[in-house]
Amino acid sequence: MARQIMNEESHPRTLYVGNLDASVSEELICALFTQIGPVKGSKIIREPGNDPYAFVEFTDHQAASAALAAMNKRVFLEKI
Repeated sequence: MARQIMNEESHPRTLYVGNLDASVSEELICALFTQIGPVKGSKIIREPGNDPYAFVEFTDHQAASAALAAMNKRVFLEKI
C-alpha cells in the first residue's frame, strides 16, 4: 500500500499509496495515516481505467518512515 518517494534527499517525508479502493477520500487517507504520525496533507490521483493512488506528505521523515513500516503491503478496504 505505501512506498516512500525518494526525491526529498535522504529524509523523505512523502509516501506513495497505491491500489486504493475507489471510495477512499483524501480525508480518510489523512485520518488513517494521522494515527501513525502528523500528516501535512494528501492528494488522491484518479485516472480512468486505473485504481486510485495517493501521495501522503508527513511533517517529518520519522513519521513517514513509521507509516511505511506500519502500512506497507497492508490490506485496506479489501485492496493491498
